[in-house]
Amino acid sequence: MPDNKYSDYADSATLHAVEVAQPRLQEIIILNDDYTSVEFVITLLMRVFNKSMLDAQNITQFIHNTGEGSCGIYPYDIAELKFSIATNFIRDNGMPLRLILRDIV
Repeated sequence: MPDNKYSDYADSATLHAVEVAQPRLQEIIILNDDYTSVEFVITLLMRVFNKSMLDAQNITQFIHNTGEGSCGIYPYDIAELKFSIATNFIRDNGMPLRLILRDIV
């Protein structure tokens, strides 16, 4: 009898390769509008998306120039949570700013 009751399971012939799926990624996008202040967008980026002041300013300027900009790319569950927190923050402050989630393929 083997000295380890799990020795049969350790036999390399019985091990099977397990394929681990990569988490689905989503990008959170801010859409430009003519009413939300630059200061509010910077605050949102810093508080919810943990951006530095400089990064938040650059993203905000990019949004202003192009009409939209990325807050970041996150695994699905984190993106959904950050999207929800950001949406509540926007609504609680009475701003019309809109966010969208985009699947990354």
